[in-house]
Amino acid sequence: MNQIIQQENWQARLVRAAMRENNRKRSYLIVNPSQGKHVPVVPSEALDVFGHLAAKVQESVGTTDPVLIIAFAETATAIGAAVAASLVNPTYLMHTTREDAEDTDFLFFSEAHSHATEQRLALRGLDAVLEEIRHIVFVEDEVTTGNTILNLISCLRKKGIPGDVTFGVASLLNGMLPQHKSKFEEQRVWITYLLHTDNAELERSIGQYAYDGPLLPVCQEASIPVKRMCAGGRISPRCVTPVKEYEKACCNLKEEAEKLVPKEARRVLVLGTEECMYPGLRAAEALQKGHEVRFHATTRSPILVSGEETYPLHRRNCLLSCYDGTRTTYIYNLTSYDFVLVVTDASATEAGLKTLSSALEQAGNNAVTFLEWRP
Repeated sequence: MNQIIQQENWQARLVRAAMRENNRKRSYLIVNPSQGKHVPVVPSEALDVFGHLAAKVQESVGTTDPVLIIAFAETATAIGAAVAASLVNPTYLMHTTREDAEDTDFLFFSEAHSHATEQRLALRGLDAVLEEIRHIVFVEDEVTTGNTILNLISCLRKKGIPGDVTFGVASLLNGMLPQHKSKFEEQRVWITYLLHTDNAELERSIGQYAYDGPLLPVCQEASIPVKRMCAGGRISPRCVTPVKEYEKACCNLKEEAEKLVPKEARRVLVLGTEECMYPGLRAAEALQKGHEVRFHATTRSPILVSGEETYPLHRRNCLLSCYDGTRTTYIYNLTSYDFVLVVTDASATEAGLKTLSSALEQAGNNAVTFLEWRP
């Protein structure tokens, strides 16, 4: 009975289905209410969920051997960082990326069902770490077939990883069928997760909605004053890094962020940008001490919206990316707050800054600060 109650609890906290826009490979996308990506979340709730996954990883890897956590961009970057930061082992962190990283070559592999299929893993510093670690754990928000992970494992094995290194997969959600799981068993890759999902049922469920919500186009006209602030000390997990160093850098950034939020602001929104989620989430968590705070992030994922209450996404703004002013990105369910803090590791493009500022203004916000994290 307790297991059933636990499953129902995770189902309520972690699973909503939404309709992808013009994606023939997979029509639905899981929108996780507790993840802090597509919909606003109380920061401590997201970190609580990630902590439960970290506990499962800790149980799987033990407490002494060095670990490499590889998170998948863009939706699992914060999950992976939180899991890595929670482990007691010597731990390294990196995430796959679709962005550029300096002074490095890449391993390329594909994510077949995604709207943006190219995935890359930066090689700078990786060989030295592979000689040290004993466990490689891939962290995802959800796993369906696991083929993307198997592709990456194949690439890594070709690099000559020592035979005693184990591979594992940790995800909030797992929708793998028995034939998918058997492939992992054959390759001696362990799997852990919080909730198993019935993806066929999720796909059926998206047919019940009228997709009549507002799809607001890119707009670069904003009349609200927008501050641009910079903070130094950035460490990027697009290349492998000791998680203790990354966590320390995020804590320093958090302190800078706290200085920017007016004490009188009751409702505060902290926004991440695309792959850059964990630094903003940590700042948002700290701000909960004196404010009512929500966190979410911009995304590359084009998803349809609906006015129906039980559907997770009700409003979509199209943006130009803070990383590449020619690329379209999106943000969902914007509403009004007393203060908005955007935490980004982009040297924000003018187009990206203007379009996000415009979207925030359209949602009723008039106090916005961009905090750009620089090396």
